[in-house]
Amino acid sequence: MNIDKIVMLPKIISSTENLAEEFKELFGSSEAKRAKGVVYFFMSEKPVPRVSGASNILYIGKTKQSIKQRYHQYSKNLASSRSGEFYRHIIDNYGGIKMGYIKVDNPKETESEYFNEYRATHLEFPPKSKVG
Repeated sequence: MNIDKIVMLPKIISSTENLAEEFKELFGSSEAKRAKGVVYFFMSEKPVPRVSGASNILYIGKTKQSIKQRYHQYSKNLASSRSGEFYRHIIDNYGGIKMGYIKVDNPKETESEYFNEYRATHLEFPPKSKVG
């Protein structure tokens, strides 16, 4: 999967102690505020084993608004219940969580292309993505 063009947000979440605040800091950055009309990727530092191969991509999403507008208000939700368990497990076993994005003209179409490529490579969708 060609992810050479991904622009990474500067924050890497590497502590599970106050996960909600860590997510808030990630999504509250000036870079997240400027990243509009993007396909974005939640990623682990180390690759996670998949059905076929391994990948550090945990989630693929899209937004026409900024990443900050899309996620900042949900920082607490990402750190609680099953999502929180998932991200804590990733941090403890595969390094920190980071986020990157690609600025595109058509986020919906580009997101679909990345899903199809991920699925063709790994024979499944990213672990945190519910649909393709």
